[in-house]
Amino acid sequence: FSEKLEPEKMVKLMNEYLTEMTDVLLRHQGTLDKYIGDAIVAFYGAPAPVKDQEKKACSTSLEMHERLDYLRTKWRSEGEWPDIVYNMQHRIGLNSGQMVTGNMGSEMRMNYTMMGDNVNTAARLESSAKQYGIYIQIADSTYQPVKDKVVVRDLDNVRVMGKNEPVKVFELISEVGQEPENYKKI
Repeated sequence: FSEKLEPEKMVKLMNEYLTEMTDVLLRHQGTLDKYIGDAIVAFYGAPAPVKDQEKKACSTSLEMHERLDYLRTKWRSEGEWPDIVYNMQHRIGLNSGQMVTGNMGSEMRMNYTMMGDNVNTAARLESSAKQYGIYIQIADSTYQPVKDKVVVRDLDNVRVMGKNEPVKVFELISEVGQEPENYKKI
C-alpha cells in the first residue's frame, strides 16, 4: 500500500480502516492493546472480566470481516483508490488461555499490555493463516467453548514456533445459522 499511495492518502485509508475495526472491537468488549502498522492487537478479559470472551472474539472477527467488505465497497464507489485498495484483506488469529496483563515498559513510559505463550500463539495463527488461504484462524482453545455457536472448517494440527505440542486449528466461517450461501457442510 505504501508503494501505491501517497502519504496523505495512506494515512486517510489506515485511519478509516482502523477506526472501523476498533469500533467493532470495543462494541464487543475487547481491549485494544496497540496498533502495529495496519495490525490491531487486542484481548478480552482484562482489565475487567468479560463473560463469553471466546464467543465475543469470534463475533468480533466475523464482524470485522463484514466491515472490511463494506469498506471495500465504499472505497470502490469513491473511485479514487488504486485496485489494491479494492482488494484489501486482513488476517485474524484467535487463541485462548492465560496471559499476563499490566503496565509494562520503562520508568519513562508505560503501556498497559499483555504477554505470554498464548499471546504468541495467537500472533503465529494470524501469520500462518496466509498459508491456508484463509482470513480467520482459531485455535482449539478458542473453538471448544463456542463449538455449538460457530461454524468452522477443520484445518490441521500445526507446529507453532516455541511450542512442543502441535496446535489444533480451524477456519472460522460464521456463527451458527449465518452460514454463507455458498457454504456446504461436509
